[in-house]
Amino acid sequence: MIVRTPPATARRPVSSSSESPTAERANTATVRPHEKDTFTKATTAAARVGAAPAGDHGKLMREYLTGARPPPADFEKVMGYKPFSIQTKHGQRMQDPFGSASAPGKIGPDKEFDPAAKTHDYGYDLLRYYDRKGTPLSDDARKSADALFREDLFHFANDQKGFGAKLKYRTWAQIYATAVELNSRVQGYGPP
Repeated sequence: MIVRTPPATARRPVSSSSESPTAERANTATVRPHEKDTFTKATTAAARVGAAPAGDHGKLMREYLTGARPPPADFEKVMGYKPFSIQTKHGQRMQDPFGSASAPGKIGPDKEFDPAAKTHDYGYDLLRYYDRKGTPLSDDARKSADALFREDLFHFANDQKGFGAKLKYRTWAQIYATAVELNSRVQGYGPP
């Protein structure tokens, strides 16, 4: 993260000279130069303070989960962990280091599906993060996290050797992905 120090002379003017010194201090703000955000083409100031950028939140979520967009600046402070990245055969993924596949009774290939689950968990934490900041993401964000989870499960299944192994993991991938998608529908596609 690059932190820029604003110029000392760049101040917003006070609207009236008859205001008290306290009001003058409250109305004086430092103006900071910002780079353009590749997602919204707007300044990145909103992203630094945790406001959800306007635009396609499904695309935004995918950018976060694939590492094309770094986590919000205060994500670690708000959510209590720093996401990390891994490189898979199918691209980079950002992950929750504490996440895991949480199948009831630990049925199915939960250990094999952990990498996909850790990325999915980070996605859900992004939903929680923006909700805590008071700017929840749209339904498309959760749908996008679920879609990438499904995609990653099937990538794992299709990478297996032999027809039997592929069939086994495709079946489990369908079960896991469908369960997640149904749960999202029940929860109204908001933060879990």
